[in-house]
Amino acid sequence: MKKTVIVLIAVLALGLLLSGCLRTAADDLYALPQLSEGYLQLQSAIDSVLSSGAEYAAPASGANRQPIQREDLDGDGVREVIAFFNFPGTDRPMKIVIFQVVAGVYTEITRIEGEGTGIDSVSYIDMDNDGLREVAVGWQMGAGINMLSVYSLKSWEVNRLINTNYTEFTACSLDKDPGSEILVLRLTTSELTGEAEHYALTGEGEVVSRTARLSTGSEALLRVRSTTVMGGTEAVLLESTINGTGIVTDILTWRRGTLANITLDENAGVSEGTKRLSYAIYCRDINADGVLDIPQPTALPSTAEGTTYYTIEWFSYYASGNRKLVCTTYSNFTDSWYLVLPDEWKGKIAVRREDGASGERVIVFSSLNAEGGRDEDFLAVYTLTGDHRAERAAGAGRFKLMETAETIYAAKILSTGALPVTREMLKANFGFIYSEWITGET
Repeated sequence: MKKTVIVLIAVLALGLLLSGCLRTAADDLYALPQLSEGYLQLQSAIDSVLSSGAEYAAPASGANRQPIQREDLDGDGVREVIAFFNFPGTDRPMKIVIFQVVAGVYTEITRIEGEGTGIDSVSYIDMDNDGLREVAVGWQMGAGINMLSVYSLKSWEVNRLINTNYTEFTACSLDKDPGSEILVLRLTTSELTGEAEHYALTGEGEVVSRTARLSTGSEALLRVRSTTVMGGTEAVLLESTINGTGIVTDILTWRRGTLANITLDENAGVSEGTKRLSYAIYCRDINADGVLDIPQPTALPSTAEGTTYYTIEWFSYYASGNRKLVCTTYSNFTDSWYLVLPDEWKGKIAVRREDGASGERVIVFSSLNAEGGRDEDFLAVYTLTGDHRAERAAGAGRFKLMETAETIYAAKILSTGALPVTREMLKANFGFIYSEWITGET
């Protein structure tokens, strides 16, 4: 905020210096924007806090990372201003100051105070569906230690409802009751055990919590995402590292009136059906039905150069824990494309790379004979770059699949006798891979 004022003053000063030599009729067409009276008055209110020994302390993570934020906390249609400060050397140095317009003037209405060294993240959540938002604050207490506090601000009185340690937390809507809930995730690095705890707030202001186990061996949370499972039930999907470079997925949802990890094998203590140890890839909604699908890689026969390629089966889960195969893909992460494979190809193909001239990379699909060896090549998919990519995409029996500003993807059917393949099928089943699919750990 102060920087904005300084920049505007500097621009104004520069204009005054130049006005003597550049004054023309065009001057009337330009005018410096005037700061509103409300903005200046708010800046004055914030400056009064800063002058008392405070410094800005923006949240370090999450969606809300600005040192000064605006949010309608009391449901009256007017957003309050929430500012985050550190008061070094005091007993409770971390302070969140909330300003509200009272009689046309920004006035400090309340403060939330916390211990620790910083603010990890903040969320604004209406947990009891009363139109008033609770404030969920993650306080940084030290190296790797965070505490979540959830505050009610009814009548602008600060009342702490929840105080617990966490690895990550997220807002969710799992229990089908009005209002949002908070899902707290905890991983224990020494024992490699973890749990999820679901917090809800009743209409009477009572906090209710339920827990579920996470996969044993989970080392670090990679992604936490809200989704639905088959049938439309709300869920939260967690992806964690396991065994150094692998990934395991846990799906948390509401089942029989409580929080459940529907992928967890209770005997093994881990979601066995979602582990991918040799090929780290994230979940995604592969068929665009609103459900995040879990990938399971399967190695294809080794190539002559010793490279292992994979097909990926994508599974969607029901709230019961049963799963359904959505589709199978060959996913080329190097060239950023994937192909949904027909069911008739399952267990009957091999893949190899044959890079051609500069700016031309080729993936060749081969059918397998009865002994599992290569029979014949039946399909080539080309990734073409460079100035002459359009000409190369149209030549020698090739046809275009998709293109970007700098790349054309093309294909050539080499044989129709081995496995069913048509131009129409290839175009319909071909798609782009985006960077968020992969972890970078493969």
